[in-house]
Amino acid sequence: MSTPNAITTSIPVEVTGLSKTEHEVLLEIMADIKRSLDGIRKAAARWVELPEKARAKIVEQTRPSLRDFWAKLERVGSGMLHPQLATVSGLAAKYLGKLGIEDQERFLREGLPVVEVKRGKYDTRMLDVVMMSEEQRKQVFRVVGQGCAVRTVEEQQAWLADQAAKRLLRQEAADRLKKVDRVGWSVQGGKVFVKPARVEAGLTLRDLETMMKDLKS
Repeated sequence: MSTPNAITTSIPVEVTGLSKTEHEVLLEIMADIKRSLDGIRKAAARWVELPEKARAKIVEQTRPSLRDFWAKLERVGSGMLHPQLATVSGLAAKYLGKLGIEDQERFLREGLPVVEVKRGKYDTRMLDVVMMSEEQRKQVFRVVGQGCAVRTVEEQQAWLADQAAKRLLRQEAADRLKKVDRVGWSVQGGKVFVKPARVEAGLTLRDLETMMKDLKS
């Protein structure tokens, strides 16, 4: 297990179009953020130095809203959670925090590979963990025992194909249950059943267009 001192708290940023003064202010801001993350790391190291009973009393007697923070602080101090992840929320960030500390730092720095389908073809882009949707979180992370792992590009492609097949099966099942009943016909199970009276009267172009809408709805 990596120690808290083995990780970095600097967040690289590359921004163009700034004036010299604006760029200097940005550097100062990032330096402040690094000091804040270093402060969390230092606080976490001191937290785990406290006896377990003392930590339990603190958690019990402080505001309930702090309990998640104390838990994160414990994991940071134990070298299991990157300090940056102690400051963000969301399920994707929570799953990222279940990876090894080296992987956490790498994916925080580089982003997570997310496979997308564009015009029937697979494409991959690197996405910041806080920008991931819930569907992307399910696609990228898979549960492994008490922890989790990041799916490879190939595994994500297989997951997407499987989800598409399941959606098709659900749609087909829904189509079989769907029923539309009109004066001249009914639609059920993806089929149109024309009533005898309408057969005798004949169908108009408008009837056919309505039938098509019923089938597609």
